[in-house]
Amino acid sequence: MQQETTTVRVSRRTHQILSDLAQRRGRSVADLLERLAENARRQDILNQYNARMAELLENPAERAAWQQEVTQSELSAAEAGERAQAVAR
Repeated sequence: MQQETTTVRVSRRTHQILSDLAQRRGRSVADLLERLAENARRQDILNQYNARMAELLENPAERAAWQQEVTQSELSAAEAGERAQAVAR
């Protein structure tokens, strides 16, 4: 199914840069822009996560709660693995 498209206005310089990048990568400008936009979206998510983790780690109570949660999660995963191995025997 073909996606709907729209026009994006950019300066001639930006268009030339995009065209050069697309050509070097063997892609269309549209594909390049889609990938750049997706990478920017993912980078924003990672930046938000990193900022929240920095806040969490600065607060001793939140840090302790997070560490306890991680430990519990690791124990649960280990127990699930042991059960799976026992069933497989």
